[in-house]
Amino acid sequence: MRLNQHKKAVSADANGAGHPRLGAKFSILGLFGHHHSHEDKTPNNETRKHTVSYGYSRSPMFARNPHGVSAPTSSAPKMGVSGEIQEAYQSATHLDEFQGSSHSLSEHQLKYLFSGAPHFLLEKGLNRWYPHVVFPWDRDLRIQHLDDRKALEHPSFTLSTLHAHIPVSPGGGGIQIYPDALTEKSGCRRPSFDIGVFEVPNMLSSRANEDGCIGFHNFMELPIVYGPRSEQRPLSPRLFDKHLQITPAPRGKDDPYSDYNLNVIFDRLKLVAAGPSAWKRIGVRDCSMKAITQRLQTLSGVQDQITLQGKSVTLLDEESVAGLHRQLFSTFLYPPPNAVHAEHPDSFRFQISTLIQVLNLKGAWVDFSLMKWRVRAGQILWELPPHQDSDCLQNASDGQYSGTALQRKWLLLQVVLSAEVLFRADAAATKIGIYSQSKDLPITPRDVSLMNSLRSDMLDWGLIFCCRIFENISFHYWPQASHQLPGKRSLNDLPKKTHSIVSVPKVQEPHDLDSPWVCALLPRYPRQQLEALLVFAELLKWPDIENMKHYMREKLEFALLQPSNFNHMFASPMSTVLLSDNIKLLRKCEMYRKSHSLKLCRLHSCPSSARHSANYVGGWMSRTWLTGLIMPGETIYDILMSALLENDHDAISRLGPIANLHGAFVYKGQSWWSKACVIGRILASFDASTICMGWISTTIIPLDDARAPLSDGWLEIETIDITKTHTQARINQGKGVLLDSSPLGTEGDLSATAFSLPLDEANAGPSQDTQVLYENTILSLQHSQHPSVTARPPKATATLAFTLTHGLSGPSQVSMSIKYNVSFVSAFPCLPPYGSVLSSGYEERDASHQYTKGLSTKKETNYIGLQKNRTSRKSKPTPRPRLPGHLLHTASFPYSYIPIHTLPSTPRLPTTPNHLEAHTSSSPVNHPPLATNRSPKLEGSQRKHTYVVDARGSEHKELFARSWCAMVGVDAVVGRVGQTCVACCIREARAADVPVVIRVGMAELSGRH
Repeated sequence: MRLNQHKKAVSADANGAGHPRLGAKFSILGLFGHHHSHEDKTPNNETRKHTVSYGYSRSPMFARNPHGVSAPTSSAPKMGVSGEIQEAYQSATHLDEFQGSSHSLSEHQLKYLFSGAPHFLLEKGLNRWYPHVVFPWDRDLRIQHLDDRKALEHPSFTLSTLHAHIPVSPGGGGIQIYPDALTEKSGCRRPSFDIGVFEVPNMLSSRANEDGCIGFHNFMELPIVYGPRSEQRPLSPRLFDKHLQITPAPRGKDDPYSDYNLNVIFDRLKLVAAGPSAWKRIGVRDCSMKAITQRLQTLSGVQDQITLQGKSVTLLDEESVAGLHRQLFSTFLYPPPNAVHAEHPDSFRFQISTLIQVLNLKGAWVDFSLMKWRVRAGQILWELPPHQDSDCLQNASDGQYSGTALQRKWLLLQVVLSAEVLFRADAAATKIGIYSQSKDLPITPRDVSLMNSLRSDMLDWGLIFCCRIFENISFHYWPQASHQLPGKRSLNDLPKKTHSIVSVPKVQEPHDLDSPWVCALLPRYPRQQLEALLVFAELLKWPDIENMKHYMREKLEFALLQPSNFNHMFASPMSTVLLSDNIKLLRKCEMYRKSHSLKLCRLHSCPSSARHSANYVGGWMSRTWLTGLIMPGETIYDILMSALLENDHDAISRLGPIANLHGAFVYKGQSWWSKACVIGRILASFDASTICMGWISTTIIPLDDARAPLSDGWLEIETIDITKTHTQARINQGKGVLLDSSPLGTEGDLSATAFSLPLDEANAGPSQDTQVLYENTILSLQHSQHPSVTARPPKATATLAFTLTHGLSGPSQVSMSIKYNVSFVSAFPCLPPYGSVLSSGYEERDASHQYTKGLSTKKETNYIGLQKNRTSRKSKPTPRPRLPGHLLHTASFPYSYIPIHTLPSTPRLPTTPNHLEAHTSSSPVNHPPLATNRSPKLEGSQRKHTYVVDARGSEHKELFARSWCAMVGVDAVVGRVGQTCVACCIREARAADVPVVIRVGMAELSGRH
């Protein structure tokens, strides 16, 4: 149970997406002799770095150091920092050993020349590495605004992340229908329980500066998502006090805890269906739904005092330790055989340890560490069985709902038990503080550490789900919900059409008063969630958006007039219309499938008679969004698009009920592409395309083989995912990232002749004489006549057609076959130091341009707005010239240009630089020469080479270069002129182990570095 003293030490990378140190008290930035303090936001959405830390006390790490740019010249070890990282950083950037050479640049010179250059490294956390981007040698305040990602468009979109982030401005989404209630929370500044878990990949880094790209953090973590699932953290109950462990004595087979075994994997569906007798054997009582609801309301009241009223209260301020003991073991759990009595000094520790051990039973509970369950929880909470596409109980042979509805009760019981852990842990964190021990609570920091040893990924993500449901949902006991249930009907008896999701017959049964549906879950912030959905639709240029905004807002306002209307809208269980005979139900395996091209989901089809119902706001996916029950991670993309489609009845009728949320669809003269689909990431580079929360909208309609536009419908684009082919993910290579990308190189030579200044102008000849024009996207559909797949999204292979004109040659038709699912990384911005180039190799006017980030394209719109806000208070500033870029260590970072007109004839990357002689023969002599010798310690190792594609001057060239990467199967770093210099692009490519750099932007402005 990590307390907030660990959460304070957040790495101060420029994008504010730092990770709390896991298992250590000091930030990785101690390596650089200074730290960047944590970020806040001005009303103009500007970043401000404070010298105070998060939490409630200052860490020893955060000593006063107003300028803090001392070089890492001390070899003293840093506490709490991986020894491998310290050794790697010192070997890559240690300057003392070179000061004796008269030919070497001085420490001051090197730190000045590389000021504003990002450093890329990994920090070792709990069980994995965390990427970081830092600026250790810079005094300029402008680096605090450098970032490779854009701010999210709406506050509700921040539900996708657990990382510390800059607050989103309430009006930042473009439209503002309702006030932002979330920003009005006063909160409470006190110690609190920190789960210490984060989504993978980093969602803050998913919305990069370059459309269709991802940031460095997100890219580095991708192999974790698509690779094999890591083993669960091993439990170590032997470290815990023996009398606090559940050790079932040999008793009867039906006694409490008789089946308890942490080494056995239970079948959740069988356990739930077996009923209370099976629950008893793992220690869980069959409590009433009224007891569950009342307990959720009590704990929610404590949460409201903390978050909404700003009170420094805990669960122990409301109930005594003994009272908590009696309530837990008389209502929700059976007391274990070795249970202590309520007044025992170890009672509080015993309660927490028992709860953790019960929730750690493998397979017994919903596992929210699995990505699919972060979406599907809403299906259990709001949809009546039979479920047609999930891992849920279906109807029994007798056609009754009694068994299947128990899964909702089981999930709510899991929420209660997780909340009991969460609120007790929070009370412990508050009482013991950081270093002290509470006098009235017998828990020490050692106890906290030992209880941490019992935690698992499944438990942690269950706690996160519990947090989200308490933050965004209120609980109400609503016995009338039992009257909304249909009668005893089986799957075959259900009608194919119903009149309304709320107009169902009233059926009184003996167990109506304890129906799992009497616990109503109502949204706290429905206005804000609806506003975010409409922002999403508007940014994606959804058809008839004005009509949708009108009737959805009208429905919500009507529901808010009367509590009964509100309950019917959000708490009434909904049933689904059966699929037609030609559509096969989605199987359980399709729910857990990991595929970059296919993610099927059954959308809720609304009967025509219910379309104008005042209570209808879509299916369970829509309720999941409108209630704010959004788990961190990429699932927010699926839920947003599903909610949008479910509330556009024409879209469901045209596209069909089976959606491929990793594919694309054509609808009303436009096409929408999931960001999981590489075609979408390629087309996103067009100025006419728009992107929001994992979806790309464009007016481009794909053509079939006959060159006819495709009709409305879903698509699956088949490609090969190169992420899975990596033998060793870059994120697991530790110090290799830092060594391979150090600005000082890896050769040991720090003389002036060891560095060069690569510029875009040096390659202005061949690529600028080439014209590229995108023609269309051609999809070769694979038609199937099998009855079970006629309604599934058809598979297709994609080809992008271009017209290429080079020099005096006539235009030629070029086709790029999209074979690989590659990624594009947005280059991290840099800020070259002040100065000018005095060399005959370049014109003086090119060398004296100031460094600027402003371009008159959509790519820089956000930044231009920030710059205007920053400078509006001052008179016109007198710009000082900056160097046109950073230096590059020539021998350590060999690179070559691939002329853009040769891409179609380059089906693979050259294995050696010699293969590019023809391509680089026209390059100027001031290009960095390819190194021919290595330092002795690196002899025999193969030198990595970076290939640069000059796609400046046209969005068609950028699309052409991206298409080539997808044809060849290589990831690429996309660096924009005026944002990131050539040298920093190459170093980031080496850090990410990416072989290609694509230079984009306006060629005539490339000298403004």
